[in-house]
Amino acid sequence: MFFADTKAGHLLHIFGTALAGQVLALELAPANPQLIEMYSHLVIQVLVAVITIWATIRKTLQKPEAVVKLPAAVVPVVAAPSYPIANAPGSGTDATSAPDAGVGT
Repeated sequence: MFFADTKAGHLLHIFGTALAGQVLALELAPANPQLIEMYSHLVIQVLVAVITIWATIRKTLQKPEAVVKLPAAVVPVVAAPSYPIANAPGSGTDATSAPDAGVGT
């Protein structure tokens, strides 16, 4: 039952039978709504803890990304276009550029 040939299957079987035993011992009905809420909070906390531990272990076991170091002479450099200040886009002095909205108002 529940993949019993793996460690996870064994643990799932143990917890499942323990939970079933608790439910049967309490006559298949919890004593009160507060007990239901308490157990639901407990189950959620256990799930969050298990997922957090699993993610931490998974992140720890990941292989680091390979970083390729290149000499500066190999990396291509592209020069940015240069404009005279008077004809720069958005300066308002060029006939094709729109005036800056909200400047000086």
